[in-house]
Amino acid sequence: MKRRDFITRTAIAGGALTLGLSCKRKIESSEPVEKNSTAALPYSGGKTITEPERKIPVFAETDVLVIGGGPAGAAAAIAASRAGAETYLVERYNHLGGLWTGGLVLPLLSTHAVDKNNRRKQVIFGIGGEMSDRLKKLGMSIFEINPVIDPEAGKYVLDEMIMESGVKMIYHTWASNVIMDGKTIRGVILENKSGRMAILAKVVIDCTGDGDIFNLAGENYDMMNYHIGLVHRLGNIDHIKPGIITDPKPDLGGETPIRGVNWVNMHGDNDQNGTDIITLSKLQMKYRKEIWESVQKIKSTPGYEDVFLLDTASQLGVRMSRILDGEYRLTLEDSMTYKNFKDVIGISGAWTTMMYKGKAVKAENRPLWQIPYRSLLPKKTENLLAAGRCFCFEKELVEDTRIIGTCLVTGHGAGAAAALAVKENKRVRDIDTGRLKELLVSQGAWLG
Repeated sequence: MKRRDFITRTAIAGGALTLGLSCKRKIESSEPVEKNSTAALPYSGGKTITEPERKIPVFAETDVLVIGGGPAGAAAAIAASRAGAETYLVERYNHLGGLWTGGLVLPLLSTHAVDKNNRRKQVIFGIGGEMSDRLKKLGMSIFEINPVIDPEAGKYVLDEMIMESGVKMIYHTWASNVIMDGKTIRGVILENKSGRMAILAKVVIDCTGDGDIFNLAGENYDMMNYHIGLVHRLGNIDHIKPGIITDPKPDLGGETPIRGVNWVNMHGDNDQNGTDIITLSKLQMKYRKEIWESVQKIKSTPGYEDVFLLDTASQLGVRMSRILDGEYRLTLEDSMTYKNFKDVIGISGAWTTMMYKGKAVKAENRPLWQIPYRSLLPKKTENLLAAGRCFCFEKELVEDTRIIGTCLVTGHGAGAAAALAVKENKRVRDIDTGRLKELLVSQGAWLG
């Protein structure tokens, strides 16, 4: 749509539409701040300005609008579009894949788990499995269990799948507010180089990772501070001179599909707020300095002179922040006991040791676990779904729910559900989950 053809709208449905939480009212310095409000960080001493009323052009009206192009968002958009829904995908960076690609968190974790017959088997299928298979055929992934990919290949494959499925892609765009009609979300306000604009949609899927959309819509959530890191890659690993013994050896991370290139993870500082812009800014500078200095130390080690810093991630490694207070809170107990859900939308696996009833259960012994559709459903807002690391679960399950494999599964489920709701002209909470499961299976998902 050309800019001269934008339709300028000031009201819809008899003027009932409003903007989301951050623009509902002016917040003065003496006024108590609402729980979960975006005004909860008064850096200027509580001072505010009032933005003048203005008309915002509607860029498009669509069936499904997905905000956030990480693993969950890409899977959601592809699933919805393949199911016949017109779908827009909005991403703030210049690539898809989120932390999997731009964040250089390269392992597709939790691809396998143990079934009831004590057999360790693959559990990630569907659109996420297809992504993994494509990367393998390109020679751009290594390992059968929890494969490690090349980030540029990942960006390429996701772009290809988005284009093939007919998704309408918008890069370099940030979602800044929501458009509400009572309790129903009708669209999202966007910001980019072309200005401020809106996309109206029958269903919106929050795949921002941080729950930005359900926060703006006024949903309740739990805030989980967690360790934030920054990943980098090293080059010329294959140029290290043999026969020179150093103790201790430098940390060179893990191998990738590219010869001589390793990826190096960072735990980072504990108990960090992933939605605090001051925290994020400070950590970004701190970590880049730490990485540069650590690489210089490696280069000064005999035999390691040719190793160099290839790149640091374009995205800071925020592992967790907002967790939706949804219709069902998935628990660690659920994941350890093969709990069955009638509204299952997918299955995820295990990648690390977890404590359960006082015992450490290793990844190779941990059960596969189902994810119910209700865990993607907000309690208040109609026609909004949440997928990725911000869906509804208890904090004890965080190591499984935040990783790439689970994000792909929840995204696939949300996208299929959104398309079904549009097709049947129903609210997302009213769809027939039996029909949803049939659709997911037809798209290659495995439900157990």
